[in-house]
Amino acid sequence: MTDTTVASDAPASAPKPRRRWKRALAITGAVVGGLVLVLGTLGAWFLYAPAPAEPELATQVERRTLEVDGMTREYLAVVPDGLEDDAPVVLVFHGSRMDAEGVRAASGYRFDELAVERGFVAVYPEGYEQTWHDCRAETPYPARLEDVDDVAFVRSVVADVAALDGASADAVFATGLSNGGHLSIRLSEEAPDLVKAIAPFAAAYPAASNNVCEASGAAVPTMLVLGTDDPINPFEGGEAGTFGGSLGEVMSAQESAAFVAERNGLGMTPEVAAFTNTDASGATDVTVAAYDGAAPVLLFSVDGGGHVVPNPVYSQPRIMGGTTAFLDGPLAAVDFFLGAP
Repeated sequence: MTDTTVASDAPASAPKPRRRWKRALAITGAVVGGLVLVLGTLGAWFLYAPAPAEPELATQVERRTLEVDGMTREYLAVVPDGLEDDAPVVLVFHGSRMDAEGVRAASGYRFDELAVERGFVAVYPEGYEQTWHDCRAETPYPARLEDVDDVAFVRSVVADVAALDGASADAVFATGLSNGGHLSIRLSEEAPDLVKAIAPFAAAYPAASNNVCEASGAAVPTMLVLGTDDPINPFEGGEAGTFGGSLGEVMSAQESAAFVAERNGLGMTPEVAAFTNTDASGATDVTVAAYDGAAPVLLFSVDGGGHVVPNPVYSQPRIMGGTTAFLDGPLAAVDFFLGAP
């Protein structure tokens, strides 16, 4: 019998080139898939914050439209049942790329609840393409780029609420988050006859080089709430913005409060104390600097706080920074506006 076996130097189990290529591709795919999963998980951790449930309250929630300067504008009114005549009005302005419903949720629906408890109309105006034309000269917002007259819009909203709900046009207060907080600043500078007091959140005063408002110089009570770790509005002042986009220079938190206190004719040495208006126990991470007088100024500084409206119901996504258990921001604002009950 003849042996036909042929000798070879190559191992019988050596993979073919095509098989090696497929194995490398599979390994690469697994690595990429793992990275995507990790990044997706981190992204969700930073970006996800489930919205709170809207509370069932004895109110009418109405979306209304107005024609202002040839434009159709909208606002949301939360009107408590049995509202008394000449009730106060609290305007709550949303941040940029947000809307009326968004800021209701971001503030934990606390302004709605307080409207029922304290007897005022909570009004949530809608910005032009989700933005406001505030005092800052360098924002990229459509409302500024198209020179939208948001002061005229707010005047129309207040007149409409007075006509439809019997609310007061003389007891009007303004608050807001970020871009919305900056609009409340504009109202205090250019329309002090319209608002009796303001309470901006995550909005320091723009630096002189970034301020286009024509200030009246009138004294307007002001409450500022700013976080030391705000990723968009720097607590220590400087260039505001995020993700490579600039919003121009802003004053520091302390400079903002001192600037308003000087305008309001107050002493320049505030009383500083620890603060809490929630049921949380332990050492607070909130301090309040109070400039007392006929038109007082309060600066709430939240240690580790971010670009948020602190409230006990809802914490915004982690990418916006931290919040606190020691400050119910809407309650503090309403107490500032109307006085503690």
